[in-house]
Amino acid sequence: MNQLNPRRLILPIAVVIGLAAAMIYLTGGWNGTAGWNASPTGTPPPTPANGSPASAAIETKLVAWRQLIDANFAGDQACASCHEKEFQAHQRSGHSHTAIRMSASQLAARLTDGPPYQDTHREQTFRFEQRGDALMVFDDAHPQTPSLPVSWLLGSGTHAQTPIWVDEASQRGLEFRWSYLAHRDGLGLTPDHERFERFDPATIECYGRPLDAAGVRACLACHTTMNPPPELPIRDDLYIANVGCERCHGPRKKHVQMAEQGLAEQAQPLVQFNDATSYMAVCSQCHRDARSVSPDATANELARFQPYGLQRSRCYTESPGNMTCSTCHDPHDAVSTSRPQHIRNCQQCHQPNTSHDCPQKPTGDCIQCHMPAVEWTAGIAFHDHWIRTPTADE
Repeated sequence: MNQLNPRRLILPIAVVIGLAAAMIYLTGGWNGTAGWNASPTGTPPPTPANGSPASAAIETKLVAWRQLIDANFAGDQACASCHEKEFQAHQRSGHSHTAIRMSASQLAARLTDGPPYQDTHREQTFRFEQRGDALMVFDDAHPQTPSLPVSWLLGSGTHAQTPIWVDEASQRGLEFRWSYLAHRDGLGLTPDHERFERFDPATIECYGRPLDAAGVRACLACHTTMNPPPELPIRDDLYIANVGCERCHGPRKKHVQMAEQGLAEQAQPLVQFNDATSYMAVCSQCHRDARSVSPDATANELARFQPYGLQRSRCYTESPGNMTCSTCHDPHDAVSTSRPQHIRNCQQCHQPNTSHDCPQKPTGDCIQCHMPAVEWTAGIAFHDHWIRTPTADE
């Protein structure tokens, strides 16, 4: 799940490139039937008419985009024959299922078969119905408000999954107020939506936080392998869903074709992991470092951004080029929850009975003392990865 608080975060460089320069936060208005009232007159944003020069130009770019994807991207399955171990590990990871079409999700079936959801901060009840291939959400407190379909379910589900609606006609969307929270195995308030208790019941705000086009693109950017440039529309068929092999290793179709001829080494990856810095740069695109985190963010907000915390650690700063995310985590697999394994990772450098030994508890729980879990919100906690002594560095 990629919840962005515009008051605290700066979008990562990878997301900013290609997005519109001005990000205008539009709440918009609901016109009572099927569209947005984004302008004072209630006129939806203009779209190129079929047959117009603008429409023809977009169609040309759409064809070029699809050709680019087809010519350069092989897909995860193509990696399996030579990299079976890594492929199977990736299938277990959260990256492999972090952007799911809501209609294909297990949560959709649970919601249609279960009771309505009572909002914990508003006097609202949301009801769910499956209509055709879409999960529809109804606001029973405001029956005059049209229902909304859920487009995507974003997040691996390890901590949470948040649904969004994308309106391809207006190129805007909405982040729903309810999310799946793993620690309660049920619905709860979407993180950061505590600040949206006041809303206009005659607008789309009754369902959650409206998103302009840049906001929709930002949500999808970190949950997909490839997403279209800003001059193309936001459409499902233009995205490669989930964070697949080629998100981190670059497009690999040529590599696959060369491998079939026994010449795989002649098609090197576009993304090179030559050192810890280049490795951290790739992870930080979505997991964030100092380039994309506001300096006045609070400790609980920073807990979500592990590269930011790791790069502040003495373990990182005093071992330049030697420590990165993969020092402790298998980059292909699900994040290990084995505390003994993580302690062994610490002891790769901090061996007992050496000058690097912990003077307090040489055989204790390194993680609990030096990198404790920090609650972010809604009962969700993260290890912030800022490895430090319990008192001196805080």
